[in-house]
Amino acid sequence: MKKTILTTVAGAALLLISLQSCKKEKATTTTTPQPNPEYIADNNSFKGFEGWHLHTTKNGVDPANLGPAHAGDDSTSVRKVYFEGGHGVTRSNNGQFPIGTLVSKITTWNSGGGGSMITAMAKRGNGFDPSGNDWEYFVLNADGSIVVDNGTTMRGANIMNSACKNCHAKVKNNDYIFTK
Repeated sequence: MKKTILTTVAGAALLLISLQSCKKEKATTTTTPQPNPEYIADNNSFKGFEGWHLHTTKNGVDPANLGPAHAGDDSTSVRKVYFEGGHGVTRSNNGQFPIGTLVSKITTWNSGGGGSMITAMAKRGNGFDPSGNDWEYFVLNADGSIVVDNGTTMRGANIMNSACKNCHAKVKNNDYIFTK
């Protein structure tokens, strides 16, 4: 009887060890699909944007014929476009900017009492907005944080009734960027 119990216990132990090793083997051979890369900007993403690489400064009426899109589009306007990462931000072989590219634009003007407006773009990826090549648009405060207007965070693919995306679509063959 002792021999039968001992044999049964030994058999159960071998079975358990066998199952554990199969379980471990299965875990090491199973691969989990990796999600597509995505960059999600937050209130810290654009902080210090005026210290980024100043790509271009344009004075006067915007040659892209933006009208009121970035406010103050007249002879007193000054537009500065900054790229985070400086000259290192380049397009890939397919002409697209990499996921995580950040661009900001500050427009100042003197007419009508003067003012300024800061807008930005971030290349999100992961199918965020395929019809806009995954760019997200923002309106920023002077400190680089994202504007909240009447409870609405001023960010997205379709903010301001899609004005940003529709205008930048004019240069979709240039990955939605007018200046670089």
